[in-house]
Amino acid sequence: MSQYWDSYRKRTLSRRRVLAGSSIAAAGVAGMALAGCGDDDDDDGGSGNNGGQNLTPVIPTQTTEQPVKGGTLRGLATIGSILDPHRTNTPHESVTLWGAVGNTLVRFSTKNLGSVEGDLATGLPEIPADGLTLTFKIRPEAKWQNKAPVNGRAVTAEDVKMSFDRIKDPATVSPRAGNFGAIDSVTVIDAQTVQFKLKTPQADLMAAMSDQYNFIIPKEIASRGPDAIKTAADVIGSGPYELVEFVAAQKSALKRRADGYWRQNTSWLDGAEYIHQTDPQQALNALRANQTDVIGTTADLAKTIENDKNFVITKAPTTTRECLLINHGKDRYKDPRVRLALQRAINRKQVYDTVFGGVGWVGGPMTPAAPVWVLPDAELAKLPGFGKREDEIKEAKALLAAAGLANGFEETVITVTAFDTEKIHDVVVSNLKDIGVTVKTENVGTDFAANFLPREVGRQYDLATTLFLSGGYPDAQLLLYHHSDTKTKGTRNYGDYSLAGLDAKLEKQSTIYDEKTRLALVQEIQRDIINAPGPIWFGSRGVLTVWASKVKNPASFPFAAGYYGSENIWLKA
Repeated sequence: MSQYWDSYRKRTLSRRRVLAGSSIAAAGVAGMALAGCGDDDDDDGGSGNNGGQNLTPVIPTQTTEQPVKGGTLRGLATIGSILDPHRTNTPHESVTLWGAVGNTLVRFSTKNLGSVEGDLATGLPEIPADGLTLTFKIRPEAKWQNKAPVNGRAVTAEDVKMSFDRIKDPATVSPRAGNFGAIDSVTVIDAQTVQFKLKTPQADLMAAMSDQYNFIIPKEIASRGPDAIKTAADVIGSGPYELVEFVAAQKSALKRRADGYWRQNTSWLDGAEYIHQTDPQQALNALRANQTDVIGTTADLAKTIENDKNFVITKAPTTTRECLLINHGKDRYKDPRVRLALQRAINRKQVYDTVFGGVGWVGGPMTPAAPVWVLPDAELAKLPGFGKREDEIKEAKALLAAAGLANGFEETVITVTAFDTEKIHDVVVSNLKDIGVTVKTENVGTDFAANFLPREVGRQYDLATTLFLSGGYPDAQLLLYHHSDTKTKGTRNYGDYSLAGLDAKLEKQSTIYDEKTRLALVQEIQRDIINAPGPIWFGSRGVLTVWASKVKNPASFPFAAGYYGSENIWLKA
């Protein structure tokens, strides 16, 4: 296993360089988070259906100046209401606040993108040949904040065990519980050693552990049950900052822990303060007026300040994936030719140019937040749906004719006015019209969770313009949205997509710890999905983060890395 991770760290990402990401503020500020995308000289120059690949993410040059302590970072953020890291789904609470207050067992590296490194753990475990046992050593220097009931004691293996037991407990209702279904037991070997026994090998387990929500909390808090973390007083971590104030949908504030962080030469800010603000124009006005130090913004607003030396813009791709969801239970879509025609009809470059505003990523089934695993653009360009527009339309019409639908058909497509999904839908309507499909739109309103998601889960649709969250590892998208066994696997295959042999491939790749062997199968699966589509994937948008120039070492990443800013950002003022 150590050789696997060594390979993972050393792997060059020149094919799809993704440099940028979250900070003590950025992920919370940007709402669904972060921004950018890109590629190298393999892109098709915009002539095909895979446009936008020439936008290469950049990270500002990091200062060589010696950081100094002091100052309070001011941010504007979309502030939610749930403080419990094991239950929340909102970036401000999970990434910005807990990324500064807490630690995970392991975390995504911001130095070697695509790799995982120890956080509370001293490093990554050796894994035996059967892949069923992971033994972690806990850093002896890691200490809880000096607050009751922990009072600055050392972090122990029992804290780790009880945190994961809590996430897995159905009573907690954690959205992340399904990520750890392969864990059979968590055992405390001694105060600084914890062992995970698995039912089956899970190659992505440590990547899942590194996700933004899986923070380790004290056993004293975990033992209180599902409702243990409701107020700022309940938020106790081992990280560099303490939460001193939280008012749902209004404001929050952090201060550097008085007893000092156990990681030396990090955590330079005195604290950070956030105000709830969702209007990008008002946020930009506040930044220009020096009323805040960091905001999330849109591509068009970013263009108005891109040459202003008072500001620095960082970008990285989001893990959100735009999608045309197909209900395979409907007779029409049982015909693979009809589904493939829809795949070819989608003009991904149009999505990139219009909805993404030129800041995003158009690609295949894998999110660019997992750059190691994506299909190369040169190969994508040869697959259906990613070639030249005129060729794709011709092939799509031929497929419909072969399916007995030479004159096209009428279809109702549901959508929602949220997260710009309705703008994606406008492109879908236009694209399907190009191959003779007339769309009647059913917009279910503005509440995605209450009105739209139940329609997907209940299969109460024919086609749906939607979006899904993914992650920085294959199973966060490939297995999660494509495995046909939704009951025992807990997948979100809301279209009941099924392809002969695909489930077996998805299961096999999820157990392969060797990256090279797994990569070949992961890319084969992506080709299968493109050639015989279930969900039709469009791409990933980007969100930009703008910083006042006095903020030093700002950065963005295509995954949750709230710890980066809390350890590295400082103010020159």
